[in-house]
Amino acid sequence: MQVTSSHRLVVLLAVVAAAAASTCSSARGSPERPSPSGVQVAVTKTTDGDTIHVLYQGRDDRVRFIGVDTPEVDWYGGHAECFGSEAGLYTRSRLAGRTVGLVFDVNQRDTYGRLLAYVYVGAELFNLTLVQRGYARADPVPPDTKMAALFARAGDVARAAGKGLWSACPA
Repeated sequence: MQVTSSHRLVVLLAVVAAAAASTCSSARGSPERPSPSGVQVAVTKTTDGDTIHVLYQGRDDRVRFIGVDTPEVDWYGGHAECFGSEAGLYTRSRLAGRTVGLVFDVNQRDTYGRLLAYVYVGAELFNLTLVQRGYARADPVPPDTKMAALFARAGDVARAAGKGLWSACPA
């Protein structure tokens, strides 16, 4: 049998896919990154980069993402911060109209009555994605710190790489 470049490409793609699947499944089994087994909810609105509205237990409820902080937006009369609009628009583009998983930590609500959650899009931990892409800083608020070390490491990598707010905003 003669091996052509297209056969080599198919084999290479199969190897890459197998490696990616292996990496994803082992990461999901890690105690530091639990699988998204929380409640599934529909996103009804995005407020900014780290706050959304969802339909939860039959009513519209605000959700504040645990462990991360995005810059503020001026969409609701507040003071805009550097990279806030970019973070808000990114969250909107990824979550608006979608169904997401919410996983709670120690506290289910904060002092403002918002749900506190790790937000999953499929198997993707969206809070972590925000930090990895430079849309958010790691911001642990005890006692909800199950993912704090993971977010801190991702923030260090994003900062070192100059991603997002780390290159767009003066120190």
